[in-house]
Amino acid sequence: MTSYRSPLDPYGALWAADRDEADGRDEADGRDGLSVVPGDPSGREAMRRGLALVRAYARRDAAAVAAALDGAEHAVARQLPSVTGDILRLVVGIVMSGPRTLTPADVVCAADTIAAVGPPHHELAVTQAVRAWADGDDMHLRTSWRDGTAAAHGAAVLAAALAVRAWGRDPFLGLLDTFDEVVDACR
Repeated sequence: MTSYRSPLDPYGALWAADRDEADGRDEADGRDGLSVVPGDPSGREAMRRGLALVRAYARRDAAAVAAALDGAEHAVARQLPSVTGDILRLVVGIVMSGPRTLTPADVVCAADTIAAVGPPHHELAVTQAVRAWADGDDMHLRTSWRDGTAAAHGAAVLAAALAVRAWGRDPFLGLLDTFDEVVDACR
């Protein structure tokens, strides 16, 4: 059985990229390491929209993918990659903690199908990034998601692909519903 390899840790380049972002190392490319603050209205809105984006991809609902990002204020849009990245890290952590019955090829196949409902101008970059992740090509993965919107879509697709293939659509959607309840409780 194939496992997910990474010289860094189970989270691979995703974890390292977030550490770089949090350290402010990516300021030159427009990302300033803005973290999500749940008590802040823009942070709550970013969490709501990030969850909606991941849910839309899991359901393969193109209209909901577009609606998740439509009209987002700049402060909200800048936080979306952090939100979808957090969801992805949670999914990866859970998948990696259990028996590994899922192969990278399974995830790539699911991601190809799921990414097709997203914006066409992000589909190729997202699927290439997922393939890089599956191949353990951390450098290509990191460069694929330099743009904030691409990073939000990429993390959402990879989280949905991993979770849907590992647990099924309904259990994953149930988990996202629980996250919605937590976000609502932060008001």
